[in-house]
Amino acid sequence: MVRAGRIDDVGPPAALRARYPEAREEPLGASILMPGFVDAHCHLEWALTAGLAPGGEFGRWLGVFLAAVSVAAPGFTIAAADAGALAALRAGTTTLCDSGPTGAGGAAMARLGLQGFSCVEAFGTGPPGTLGPALSRVHEAYARARLAAESGVTVGISPHAPYSVGPALWELLSQDRELSAHLWSTHFAESLAELEAISTGGGPIAAALSLRGVAPAVWPGDDGEGVVSRLARAGALRSGTVAAHCVQLRADEPGLLAASGVRVAHCPMSNAYLGCGVAPLAALRAAGVPIGLGTDSPASAGNYDVRAEARACALVQSAAGLALTSRELVRLATLGGAEALGVDGSIGTIVRGKLANIIALEPAPHTLGADPHVAALDPATRVTHVWTDGVLRMRYDDVPGVDVAQIATRAAEARKSVC
Repeated sequence: MVRAGRIDDVGPPAALRARYPEAREEPLGASILMPGFVDAHCHLEWALTAGLAPGGEFGRWLGVFLAAVSVAAPGFTIAAADAGALAALRAGTTTLCDSGPTGAGGAAMARLGLQGFSCVEAFGTGPPGTLGPALSRVHEAYARARLAAESGVTVGISPHAPYSVGPALWELLSQDRELSAHLWSTHFAESLAELEAISTGGGPIAAALSLRGVAPAVWPGDDGEGVVSRLARAGALRSGTVAAHCVQLRADEPGLLAASGVRVAHCPMSNAYLGCGVAPLAALRAAGVPIGLGTDSPASAGNYDVRAEARACALVQSAAGLALTSRELVRLATLGGAEALGVDGSIGTIVRGKLANIIALEPAPHTLGADPHVAALDPATRVTHVWTDGVLRMRYDDVPGVDVAQIATRAAEARKSVC
């Protein structure tokens, strides 16, 4: 039972009909009704970048990717963000944590009725006296993003990664009362190349950045210290930060993340595509770090499908010795993501008082009668309905009030500029 955008009551259909005879009923047959999926890390502005850069090695991929998107036509990020938000909606996602240079993702989320966070990316590796323009760019993009975003979308900040944001800019962002007031999203310890870049200033990431006239940031630390340890030494581990990837962690670093209040977005498909390795999920869980799933972007992963990430998570973690049940995977894709974003008090489960961010799935015929968690994750099971705040956003691929054909047309035109 939904009232005023929130879940007002939960129970068997017959009991709810008896208690609320006046309520309008949505016939769903044998569907699975569950919380909407939560994407704890994505880049909607790169929705049109699939296949532009080969995988296998992070530094090489980064150089090719940066060159490809540098020639994107005006309006590319807007067209891409709309296409990405539509793909996420159709995949059953109701809440996202998006990061991008312009904040176009937040506006796209609002247009599609999706909720979550739009984090404006920051870049800058120089000393304090050179960072005025970088900080001004972040403030300008942040202001534009706040104007474009609507109810249900909160604008945050994304210091992109330790190699692209140095200690000086990281500290300036942390000290800025406006920019530090909301959620932060970043990339930590994604690849071995990252540690080489921030400890020596060299390696494949440095080579990729040099093509754009930029040098990687260097973070002081002792030999043997990892990325997270160096960030902790600099006081850069901020409570509530959502750190994507966290693949290359030293033994003590899950504990550092937990003690600092940092949360993790696990992106198994991207990690595999870029040859980064397997995130130590068992160690992160043991340390008490909140973990959700992230889809990253089609540049290195799939098409904003959290269920696909859950299936990939099962495979890569099993190979690493961690067997996850379907129930655990569904939790990662829903409540786990909500916990990672710090919004588990309002979404992630179907209980009284939470927002009515709900989806319906039509189980694949071969899963009928099976454990609903198994059926929900089956690739042949179809997302048929999506609600946010109790408002129907999609029914069998129909998206009320949205010109889907126009989104596709603009996306096709924008894609041509990077091919």
